[in-house]
Amino acid sequence: MPTPIFADLVRELCHEGGTGPLTPSGAVPGHRRFAGSVPVDRDFHYTIAGVAQPDQWEVGTGHLDSAGRLVRAAIAASSDGGARVDFAPGLKTIALTVAADWFEAQAMVAAEAASAGEAVTALGDALDGKQPLSTTHEAVPVGEAGDMITVRRGADWVNIPIATLAYRDAGGRVLAGAALAGVDGSAAEPSVSFASDPDTGLYRPAANIVALATGGTERVRVTAGGNVGIGIDPVNKLDVQTSAGRFGVASAGSASVRISSSGTMQYDTGAASSHQFLNNGVDSVAISSAGNVGIGTTTPENFGGYRNLHMTGPTGSQITLYGASDTVRGFLYTTASGMTVGTSTAHGLALRCNNVERVVLETGGALRPAGNNTQSFGSATNRWSELWASKMVTPSGVALSLQAGAGGQWNVSASTGSFFPSTDNALPLGGAANRASTLYAATGSINTSDEREKTWRGALTAPEMAAARRIALELGFYQWNDAIAQKGAAGARLHFGVRAQTVWAIMADEGLIDPLVPEATPDSPYAFLCYDRWDGDADGAAPAGDRFGIRPDQLSLFLIAAQEARIAAMETA
Repeated sequence: MPTPIFADLVRELCHEGGTGPLTPSGAVPGHRRFAGSVPVDRDFHYTIAGVAQPDQWEVGTGHLDSAGRLVRAAIAASSDGGARVDFAPGLKTIALTVAADWFEAQAMVAAEAASAGEAVTALGDALDGKQPLSTTHEAVPVGEAGDMITVRRGADWVNIPIATLAYRDAGGRVLAGAALAGVDGSAAEPSVSFASDPDTGLYRPAANIVALATGGTERVRVTAGGNVGIGIDPVNKLDVQTSAGRFGVASAGSASVRISSSGTMQYDTGAASSHQFLNNGVDSVAISSAGNVGIGTTTPENFGGYRNLHMTGPTGSQITLYGASDTVRGFLYTTASGMTVGTSTAHGLALRCNNVERVVLETGGALRPAGNNTQSFGSATNRWSELWASKMVTPSGVALSLQAGAGGQWNVSASTGSFFPSTDNALPLGGAANRASTLYAATGSINTSDEREKTWRGALTAPEMAAARRIALELGFYQWNDAIAQKGAAGARLHFGVRAQTVWAIMADEGLIDPLVPEATPDSPYAFLCYDRWDGDADGAAPAGDRFGIRPDQLSLFLIAAQEARIAAMETA
């Protein structure tokens, strides 16, 4: 019988009844569900314990069907005398457990196994010293290092480890337990060759020399001093002889010259070594082990962790670029005062990115994009901190636009020079926390008053008349506090007007708006009453704050209307 499935902390609730399959409805707190712990159709021990009916219980073996229900296959014990219990509907628990009779059966199996082991041990003792019948053993195609071969030695039998002989292992290789020794051989008959190719292999042409032959002809030789020859008896560390010529590497290091599979000539050096190219015995060019190139130095430095071109000279270094007919087109040179990048007479300097010309420095010094209206100066994530210029000019017929981020755009008209927002009635000029100090103009501002864009309400109400008369009595002179701090009380100028909070209080006292309450945001339907609040900068440079204000033109008209109504009433009386 297959071993039942075991799992820890599997216990669920159930509300169904009857003698058939039961459906688990959810894990008991701190436990797992059967569906995630037990495969379908695999047996396990279970217990069912009634909660609503504590006198009903059952222990047995079962499994989950494809619908996730517990199928009660075999009953081991139950509250119904070992029979399948007809559970009443109501709360009960189903748990994965281990039945007591299973433990008892395992103990009996262990005892029987121990008794059988003692008998086998006794039989083994009786067979010790007996010569086994090798003809009755299983035949195997390979050997293992721990195998023993029994052979007759005189009147006795002895075991020889297979590892001391040559044998074939499980990987198909023939292993030898000691060094192999063979005849010297020759190019025609190598000492180590192949069954199907007897004139290809290794042989020993002389003392301490090894050669490799193919087709009965020597191809490679390694001398006693470690020199390698291909097609030749070597005198250098590497000698190659072909019908086209000879090549040799004479140094004792690991330097090498090779041709890659793609036909590229490759020059290699040993660790921490460099390439050096000499001109008449004098170092001219060097390539360090880090890949830096030096001209005029054998130790090019590694600046910034990048591959570098290090040039030195008595007065500086220069890279000169030539065009057709050996005409100088550009140069890069260094002096004691710095570095210069330039072009020759009548030639501009262009910068290319992604193989496309982007920026051009003209011969007259003008810096321009390579194409009209195609390049940006900076980007959204890589901005210039400041731009200093004497003038910003656009071509004839092209407006000048200013835009910050994704916000609104301001324009300077190419035809009239007027300064205007790109969207009508959408952008303020300044802000509650960023006010302009003074606005100079030849005439007053023009405010839209087109009746086609208005919904007319009418004249002032009695409370509004009363508020206007009270506000008129509040008119007076004042000085700005920051002007007093800067110029002194005697130097600060006198202004005439109202105090915004006082106007708010009068309007609230007449029942026209809500009173001002601390910590509450002021609100008013009257446009001549203004209130703004702003958040501070993340770095605290500009703190949060708020400010009350008025629209003087609308408040003045409000007061004039009340004054005119008062005069008309006096004339009527």
